Amino acid sequence: MRKIVFFVLILLVSCQQKSKKELLHPEKMLEKLVVISDSIDQNPEIDKLIFWSGKLKEKDFSKTSSTLAFIHYNLAKNLAKSNIDSAKNHINIALNLIEKEKGFNALKFTIYNGAGLISEHEGKFYQSVYYFNQSAAIIMNDDSLQCKPMAKVICLLNAAQDNNKISQYPKSVEQNQLALKILKKLPEDNFKYNFRAYSQLFTACEESEIYKTDSLLFYIKKLKSISVQTNDPMQIRFTNEHIAHYYLLSDQYDKAIQHYNLVKEYDAEMVTEEPEKSIAIKNLYTTLANLIDLYVQTKQFPEAESLIKKADTIEKQHFQILSYYEKCLNKKAKMHFYLAKGDNLKAQNEVNQVLELKDNILRNSGIQATEEMATIYELQAKDKSIYGLNKTIDSATNRLERNKLLLFIVGLLGLLAVSWVLLLYFFQRQKRQKQEKEKILLQQQLLRTQMEPHFIFNTLSALQSFIRFDEKEKSIKYLSQFSKLLRSSLELSRKNDVPLDQEIEAIENYLSLQQMRFEYTFAYEIIIPDTDTSALLIPPMLIQPFVENAIIHGIGNLSDKGFIKLEIVAKENQLLVKITDNGKGYQDKSNLEMNHQSLSGAIARERLEILARENKIKTNIEIVSNEKGTVVLLALPIKNQK
Repeated sequence: MRKIVFFVLILLVSCQQKSKKELLHPEKMLEKLVVISDSIDQNPEIDKLIFWSGKLKEKDFSKTSSTLAFIHYNLAKNLAKSNIDSAKNHINIALNLIEKEKGFNALKFTIYNGAGLISEHEGKFYQSVYYFNQSAAIIMNDDSLQCKPMAKVICLLNAAQDNNKISQYPKSVEQNQLALKILKKLPEDNFKYNFRAYSQLFTACEESEIYKTDSLLFYIKKLKSISVQTNDPMQIRFTNEHIAHYYLLSDQYDKAIQHYNLVKEYDAEMVTEEPEKSIAIKNLYTTLANLIDLYVQTKQFPEAESLIKKADTIEKQHFQILSYYEKCLNKKAKMHFYLAKGDNLKAQNEVNQVLELKDNILRNSGIQATEEMATIYELQAKDKSIYGLNKTIDSATNRLERNKLLLFIVGLLGLLAVSWVLLLYFFQRQKRQKQEKEKILLQQQLLRTQMEPHFIFNTLSALQSFIRFDEKEKSIKYLSQFSKLLRSSLELSRKNDVPLDQEIEAIENYLSLQQMRFEYTFAYEIIIPDTDTSALLIPPMLIQPFVENAIIHGIGNLSDKGFIKLEIVAKENQLLVKITDNGKGYQDKSNLEMNHQSLSGAIARERLEILARENKIKTNIEIVSNEKGTVVLLALPIKNQK
């Protein structure tokens, strides 16, 4: 007994170790895929779409949700510029796969960030905010997150930028500060990202309720220091713009004008270099509006009027490019100008245009916000659903693990008591339960077991007639042959394929029985192949319905002697069957097929169609009818018995 218990414990431990190895398998496969991804990203000669599409078909990587999600993410990343719809489809698949998994924070961070970038590319602002914040939350809540530092920085800066736009300034400040903290740990100087973080911190501080002059000055100092080191014109431009904002908040209008003019010079130069670049046009238009307001504040009306003309020219040339908000900013500046000049009529006209623009801004932003907030609500609802599903899965997994352990112990004890037969039976039963029975096979089996009810009824009626007229010998012979036919039909209907000789024997019994029933008013002949018919396998009970049609619809109404000829020829993988009768035929060719078939004939046709699909071969039914009789040609699938 001790030996048995010891043996069971050893098996349990080994099983648990194997289970742990299996649990580690998805992480190992994902690590392998990440290494592969890093190597191909550095090779510009590889077609990445073809590469990742190929990985999608590899069994090793398609078995786990995490590796599949990573592959779909990479497909989305490489399709983002050329086919945004396909990219969106792949990123949604990646999201659905990874959100159901526990852990994998690094992969979730990457996929959320990718979803945010794609939403941003589509112009779905609120959706991109949602995904960027989801990605940033993973960084902020997981200090051990194994991701590239620069990927974390870019994600945090994207999320902070969007949070500034929706007035979530405390969150923006926290994200920018964390990005700066990560940047400080990097060996190289990343002036571009440092500048962006300080610029966004300045905006958050400037717009928030906790406005502090010292903080603004600190950020300006950092921005000036970086722009001096890089001598980057764009950074110099934004530094001057922030300084101008600072002086504007401090009511130092002359200094604000000085720095805004520097910004204007840069924007004008950009428009000159790239006259069709929308961002350059928008920046210049907005800068002119800010300067107009400042010139009005300092009563420099000629300068303000000059800039109004320039702004009007830009608006006239690029009306479609400019947003309602930018136009509204310019109209307000013009309104202030006309009010200061005492031209109330023009001021009122600008007021009306401002009100109209504000209505458009509210209406459009309201529609966009409503649509995207509905999307966000759906996403959050999905997250809650996934969370609940994960809890259910965890609970079910725990129960399953307990049940597995109990079953394992019972199985081991049973194995020792009953031998390997019980275990083998169990696995075979489990395997059978997992296999799906093909629909085509079910249909084939169902059709094969059907038999035309009126044949049995007519046969019994004939038998009743023999008994009524006290024809005992005929009754006994008829009943004997009928029982043989029924037995052979039942035996054949249980098999997928039967030897040709058995099928011919059943048909001959059927013809003999019908010959007796019709009092020998017809004769028949069966011509069989020269080959060994017992070695040829065919689907059962497919010839009999057409022989039955030849008797009932072909020669059943003949006053003269009827004749039925059945010719069978084996050719390669097909059996060619020709059924000829000397009936009157069918003159109405349009209704030929409808007339020349019974219910069993219709079932036989359906079976032939299913066999054609199942075996991927061509099966034919051809019917030729005239006043001399009817010929039915069948082509059936055939196999050689091994």
